[in-house]
Amino acid sequence: MLRLATIVFTAVVIALLAVSLLPARTRTIPERLIQLGEVNLTLYPQADPEAVWSFSAKKVDYLPQSRETTLYDIADSQRVIKGEVDFTLESELLTIDSQENLRGEQMSVHLIEANWDLDMQARDERQVLIDQRRGKFEVPLLLYSGDGIQESRDENVRMNFDLTDFEAGGPSSIGYNRFIDTPAEDSGP
Repeated sequence: MLRLATIVFTAVVIALLAVSLLPARTRTIPERLIQLGEVNLTLYPQADPEAVWSFSAKKVDYLPQSRETTLYDIADSQRVIKGEVDFTLESELLTIDSQENLRGEQMSVHLIEANWDLDMQARDERQVLIDQRRGKFEVPLLLYSGDGIQESRDENVRMNFDLTDFEAGGPSSIGYNRFIDTPAEDSGP
């Protein structure tokens, strides 16, 4: 019995040694650009597990080496949280980087709950960034309007998706806000 156990043990050790000496399997990643047309893309960001993004794009380029996806002529795109649309997004060109953040030269966003329209623009070689992990917009130049706001402009904006944290400005930046006048309630005689 001991002899049989020793033979089986030796056979297992030899088999494991042989398996460990086999060449490692490598994943082949295409080096070339992958292009698709008329694409509906869904993004489930790991950094924001409650969010689901959907994009409709005329064309999509994917670079496997950098894991970057570039979408062209984006319309009918939105971010959904717990089944409710949080905001919609349109852009002529948008890149989803390897960290699942979105960046581009210009993005138009409509915040559903606040009923605000945001025109987010790049400036001085700095792009607009939607940071998934932090839940923030980083915007070099922001023009916005909506409920209670006729027209506003701010530079170097950092704000979270629900507008509860809003920072803007910095050296030599310009900002203004024009609010909609609402008539004061008549208190009566």
